[in-house]
Amino acid sequence: MDMVNLSSAEPWWKVHLSRIHLRAQPAGCATPVTGPASEISGRLRAVLSALVPPLPSLATLRSSVTRLDVARRSRRIADAAVVVPGLGFNAWRYGLVPTVPSAILILLREGVSEVHWKTIGDALVRFVQHSGPLLTKLGQILATRGDVLPDAVCVRLEALYTRQPAMAKSQLDVLLKAAFREGLPFKTFDKRPIAVGSIAQVHRAELATGQRVIVKLVRPGLQRAIDRDLNAAELLLGSLLTVPGFARRATQRVVSNAIRDLGTALRSEVDLRHEAESLEEFGRRMRTNPRVRVPTVYRRWCSENVLVMEELAGEPLSAFRARAKTDPESAKRVADLAFKEILKQVFEDGRFHADPHAGNLLILPDGRLGLIDLGLTGESGEKDRQRIARAVRAFVAGDPEALSRALLDFGTPPPDFGYEEFKADVAAVVHQNESQVVAEMTGRNGGGTSGLETLVNELFKVAHRHNLYVPPSSTLLIKTIVTIEGVARSLNPDLNVVAAAVPIVLRAMSRKWFRWKFWRDLAMAGG
Repeated sequence: MDMVNLSSAEPWWKVHLSRIHLRAQPAGCATPVTGPASEISGRLRAVLSALVPPLPSLATLRSSVTRLDVARRSRRIADAAVVVPGLGFNAWRYGLVPTVPSAILILLREGVSEVHWKTIGDALVRFVQHSGPLLTKLGQILATRGDVLPDAVCVRLEALYTRQPAMAKSQLDVLLKAAFREGLPFKTFDKRPIAVGSIAQVHRAELATGQRVIVKLVRPGLQRAIDRDLNAAELLLGSLLTVPGFARRATQRVVSNAIRDLGTALRSEVDLRHEAESLEEFGRRMRTNPRVRVPTVYRRWCSENVLVMEELAGEPLSAFRARAKTDPESAKRVADLAFKEILKQVFEDGRFHADPHAGNLLILPDGRLGLIDLGLTGESGEKDRQRIARAVRAFVAGDPEALSRALLDFGTPPPDFGYEEFKADVAAVVHQNESQVVAEMTGRNGGGTSGLETLVNELFKVAHRHNLYVPPSSTLLIKTIVTIEGVARSLNPDLNVVAAAVPIVLRAMSRKWFRWKFWRDLAMAGG
């Protein structure tokens, strides 16, 4: 069989064409066939030669790939050379040095209970705040992972959500000039931030029309800082995990997946165009919902680093929580509204607000639920809803076998996964939490601690121990349900989760053509 030499300088089609031409000659002819066919063949070769460039040789491809790998590795080494000494200095300057004075203050203010964990938590916060966006995001994630760290440390790490240093005024001025090159489109702009995060900070402003708006600005240089931190982390952890005997393959996979997921989440957060798109999409979807309101986004002033949106005048759910005892009926109404609307997003709409804490949900003067801070959203498909339904059904039935299978559907087990040990650990968690969670879900908990949150955290601990990889999409979905359940229960301790959720779940699990929403949306799309 004839083989094509890819390293030849001749175009591939010319090699084949010449062979076809030679095979067309009569047997025994030493000279090529001449005539009209020969002339056509020559013209065809000329045309193809002008239109089709030759394929690069394998040697050229190998050389290009090698140069790319060398450049990528050189960049990682250079970034690690910058990051590592900085981390060492920050650990000493902000972590170790203030530890003793911090421990003394904790003892004086809070007593001896868990003082060692609280001291460690405060040291981690100080260190992380000065060590770049990657570690800050990692600290924020760990603040929600009671399955990984002690609860006292997680509580301290929550400061990373709210206690961030604001940008210097000089930085803010440069950022505003770069974002609005034709001049500020605002009649007034308050340079004092109303909220400061690790990624961006938020300001109030007023348009020439009198419309009050919120302006969100990404910190300058953040994209490069994220790339630098990720390059350093990939190089250092990759080198460390490949040391023989240092870590199992399952651990290597978990760490590799975690870095990849973290990088994806960070790069998405620093591009405010994603949040602008979410605001527009949620706004279109909620336009026919008389119970929910989403702020209008002003796209002509939005970019990768700037988001301008309408300011919703309302009262956060945290304010209703503060006066739940003096006005319980209002608190119950608000709890029912918030819980059902977020649950509808998860089970009916398929896209949901993935950070529905009490500060991101407002009650507007007309009684509607206002959704703000849509920088973090999630998506849920039919399979996700089925997984949730199977897990809840198995738990309520007290069936550890079915619950173990349902939990495995959420993640990816390692090759050396021990199913029987996993099932035994799940059964122990169910036995320990079943009575409290069932009482809570049916409104008979009497305002005790959140059993559902405890149950989920314990199940995550089991998954972590058995190296079960749960993708961020599944984690986000589960955490959203737990968060809104906790917010609603803080307003109404007697909330019957089952009674509130079952109609929504049943509607979502029914055939789509049996739902009024399907025909309404179809009619709107056709009109």
